[in-house]
Order: sequence, then C-alpha cells, then structure tokens
Amino acid sequence: MKIVGKTDIGMVRPTNQDAFKILALGQGAGLALVCDGMGGASSGDLASSLAKETITETVCSRYRDDMGPEAVKIMVREAVMEANRRIYEAAQEDPALQGMGTTVVMALLYQNHAYVLHVGDSRLYCLRNGVLEQLTRDHSIIQELLDSGQISKDEARVHPNKNVITRAVGVQWDVELDLHVLELCSGDRLLLCTDGLSNACTDGEIARVLGGRPTEEAAEELIRLANQSGGHDNVTVVIVES
Repeated sequence: MKIVGKTDIGMVRPTNQDAFKILALGQGAGLALVCDGMGGASSGDLASSLAKETITETVCSRYRDDMGPEAVKIMVREAVMEANRRIYEAAQEDPALQGMGTTVVMALLYQNHAYVLHVGDSRLYCLRNGVLEQLTRDHSIIQELLDSGQISKDEARVHPNKNVITRAVGVQWDVELDLHVLELCSGDRLLLCTDGLSNACTDGEIARVLGGRPTEEAAEELIRLANQSGGHDNVTVVIVES
C-alpha cells in the first residue's frame, strides 16, 4: 500500500485552511485524513489543525494490530468525536473563534478494508478498473437540492451556495458522522480531497489523472488542474494505492 498527499493554497486565498495527514500504523495498516477548515482565516486554520492532531493522536493511542471490525469502527468514531469536542470547547473559550469548524474525510486502512468516515463536503472517491465512484455523500445545501431534483449537476457546479455545508466538526457539541466500510481490491486507488478539487475538476478529469499517472504525479497534476481552473480555493489531495 502506498499513500501520498499534497496541499496547495490555490490562486486566490491568502491562507491555506486545509490540513491532511498520512500515517503508517503497522502490519500494512494506515491512516489517510483530509480536513478543510471554516470560520475565518485564523479559526479555520485552527479547526483543521486541531482535527488533524486530535484524530491522529486518538488513532495512534488506540490502534492495535489485533482489532476486530467493530473495534475499528468505534475507534474512528471516537477519534472524530474527540476532535469535535476539542474544537467546540476552544471556540467557547475565545469569542473570536465562535463558529469555527472543519470538514473531515478519513480512511482507516486495515486488513484489506477502508473504514471511511466523513463530515461535510470533503470527499472520498474510489477508482476501480478504470471506473471512478464517489463513495461519500456531501453534507451540503447543494447535495440536498440535487437529491430533491431542484438543480442539475451542471447547475450545482456554478451555484452560489455550493460552499455551504450542513454538517461540520466542532460547530456544535455533538455531530452526526457517516461511516461505511469498503472492501479493497488489488489495484484500487482511493482519492480523498477538499472541495477545492471537486469544485474545480470534473469526474472525468479526476478519473483520467488518477488512472493514468503514478500516485505522486497524479497528486501534483490534480492540484495543477485545480489551479488552472482558477484556483479559487485551497486544494488538498491524498491518494491511496492498494
């Protein structure tokens, strides 16, 4: 298994509020994590950093090579819930940080499975046998409009509310998490990314790059394409090759 990650400030934003972490855990297990902070320049940075640090610390302290599937699910849920509490408490202590939060998308890679957990609109895709599938469903206003048939996918790409999310880590004392398990096949490639990529590139562009280049080159090319499309947001990509 190989994991690579890249982040870029983009062409417009003054700071990079994205954060990512890639980590080897033992016996072929690993962690891939992407966060996209919100709430202003300083607080967005803090929220994504706190999430990255807390999730990493929790997983490292609780991971064991002999864990069963249910124990893994509990571990990743508790890692994100602890991050949620830590960010929320930091905001309560400082009025300047009120409302800060972050998206989270993570994959705990363990025994040929990916335990995928997400909150917000950062995404996880799987490229298998040349076919790209989005495995996470955005927690966003746009997704709700798409689900109800009020807008098309083309309209969603240019909608003025495309950056409005309905769930984030740290905004409230509790947060609803989505978790599912993917059985990995040899040759699969997973892509975790912020909306700086998914809003800038089509699924076809992502599939072409992800399937046609080595992992390191693919990460660099996806960021280049996002910036070529205007670079209106920070962009972060993590690619897992099974």
